[in-house]
Amino acid sequence: MNHQALYRKYRPKTFDDVVEQQHVVTTLKNTVISGKPAHAYLFCGTRGTGKTTMAKILARAVNCLNPKDGNPCNVCDICTGILNGTILDVIEMDAASNNSVDNVRDIIDEMVYTPSQAAYKVYIIDEVHMLSSGAFNALLKTLEEPPSHVLFILATTEPHKLPATVLSRCQRFDFHRISTNGIMERLLLIAKEAGVTLTGEAAHFLASLAEGALRDGISLLDQCISTGRNPLDLKCVYDVLGIARSELVLAAADCLIGRDEKKAVQTIERLYSEGKDLAQFLQSIIRLFRDILVYKTSGSLDNILSAGEKEKEQIPRLAKELSMTEALSIIKELSDLEAGMKWSSNPRILTEMTFLRVCTRELGREDDSLSDRIRLLEDRIRHLEDNIKIKTENYRHEIYKQEQGEEKKADDFPAAEPFKEGSFAEWDSVLNELRSAGKMTLFTSLAGTDAVWIDKNTIGIVIPEEEAFRKRVIEKAENLEAIENAVESSRGQRLNVRIIPAKKNDKNENNADIPDTVLDFVKKNGIKLDIVDE
Repeated sequence: MNHQALYRKYRPKTFDDVVEQQHVVTTLKNTVISGKPAHAYLFCGTRGTGKTTMAKILARAVNCLNPKDGNPCNVCDICTGILNGTILDVIEMDAASNNSVDNVRDIIDEMVYTPSQAAYKVYIIDEVHMLSSGAFNALLKTLEEPPSHVLFILATTEPHKLPATVLSRCQRFDFHRISTNGIMERLLLIAKEAGVTLTGEAAHFLASLAEGALRDGISLLDQCISTGRNPLDLKCVYDVLGIARSELVLAAADCLIGRDEKKAVQTIERLYSEGKDLAQFLQSIIRLFRDILVYKTSGSLDNILSAGEKEKEQIPRLAKELSMTEALSIIKELSDLEAGMKWSSNPRILTEMTFLRVCTRELGREDDSLSDRIRLLEDRIRHLEDNIKIKTENYRHEIYKQEQGEEKKADDFPAAEPFKEGSFAEWDSVLNELRSAGKMTLFTSLAGTDAVWIDKNTIGIVIPEEEAFRKRVIEKAENLEAIENAVESSRGQRLNVRIIPAKKNDKNENNADIPDTVLDFVKKNGIKLDIVDE
């Protein structure tokens, strides 16, 4: 026995079985009950939302010998004949492959004959926007005044391509995208009837991938069931569809947020080595950053699309490390990448370059608007201003404990005072060395920090405890080495460099007041501002 696709096997047979679309269902049921159907209907909406299904239900309902509350009974001779194709009074035509004037003229010639068995001869024309201009012109008069025994049902995904003369001759119904919950409930029902256990987490993920198209969701479920695995959980769905696991998606998000270029390239290498679908991977990351924005806006996880529990757990943490402006910028970069991949002969290189550009986090690209680039700059500066008044923690007690071997609490020691030389006076020169060497990512991460003497051979860079992302950038081996090189170039002496945490909300008496304007702040901290209004 030939396999029948699930979306055909479980196609709704009555209006009551249709998922959502109640605004259409109610009107059509009342039409059948009244016994006065219109001569032409136009069903509009995206793919997989039930247009053709509703057309077939309506074709049976208006011809049913025993309709029940507007629904076809599906057991009378007319209904069963239409279902199995033995009654030829319901004609389906695909306008994508039958779009010429001759095809329309054949319909016009056949319309003059009364139905052979049914009450109405119903013409269902799918993708009607594909008809040629000549075909539309040939259909107009007939569409406006067809014989009383003829009913037209036109379906299209692109109603804007239809001539206004056609639109004005039809009753139009717009089908909405089906909600994620609506698709999920139907998938769970179909899986149960098919004898397969589908977990709620996997069903939600498949429903989110469908993006409002129930048929797409059922097709994805069919693909998973065909593997023979039972039960179907989220990991199984990932494996079958070639989708990257939550761990890989979260690792990529951490790289982009933490500006870790090395790990970003390694993540893409892992993706390719595991044979995952790159387009699906990008969609998962974009979906995750979208969820981060939703969480930052609403403070709730109710409306997120990410299905994995690991992703849900990490969204609040990622939202704290990422500003709204940066999240929007990352989504824009990844969306542009997704759109450009279909035209690229080497999507891997394009993906790597995009990830590296996001990690370096330049102020803007040449094609960015001036307002977008200024917002990104202001957001960066605001982040620096929030942490500019951090006072240096005293680490002299650590040296004292090492030298004296005494066990004392940190509170037993007086407030920190650096060596007589004071704070590391050459720190500004070191930062300038890094900027001159083109280490802009490192220079930006160090902006607003202080450096203090730990001992005669070691300096400490003071990083606030809550600045985890900045610490991750600076403490990379290659960056610490770059700082030590800059220190040697500036001071003429090789010194060791360590990261020192600083407590939140301490005041730094050595810092000047924070400037009131963006330009003053940029000038004061030596940040190069290079924005060109094109």
